[in-house]
Amino acid sequence: MSGEGTPEDDERAARDAVSAGVEAVFQAGSAKRKRVEEGLEELKRELSKKLEEAERVRVEANVAAAKVKEDAETEAAEILRKAGVEREALDAEKAAMEKTYDVQTSKIKLDVGGHTFTTSRTTLTSVPDTYLDSMFGGRFLLSPDSDGAFFIDRKKRGPLRAHPRLLARSG
Repeated sequence: MSGEGTPEDDERAARDAVSAGVEAVFQAGSAKRKRVEEGLEELKRELSKKLEEAERVRVEANVAAAKVKEDAETEAAEILRKAGVEREALDAEKAAMEKTYDVQTSKIKLDVGGHTFTTSRTTLTSVPDTYLDSMFGGRFLLSPDSDGAFFIDRKKRGPLRAHPRLLARSG
């Protein structure tokens, strides 16, 4: 033989070469697939870590937000409480000023037994169911005299006995 093989030998050698090539490609593909799967597993681990970190950050943010909300609600409640206290003080001051205004605008001049007194309608009506309360409380229409005074005839046992404040002022 001169070193040439038979066609069967050539065919077998070609088949072996193709098989070896396919096996090499398969081995190379398997190695590549293994590297891709390992890379995919690494990405999955990284993603899992990132998701855990994101969940931790979300929980911390929710805790911080709850604290901020609680603090804001506490501060708002304190502001409302202070505003209520200030409002009550303002209402009390307003009532006192209205009373002062009423006293100032309801000035009445009295002629009691020849002595002239100036007082307020508020003072005269401050004791309910008295002569002065009924006289100046608005139940009766009264007209002052030409001097602008209301005349009250003072007797020893007259109507002013029921109003000690006015008697104390008259001396």
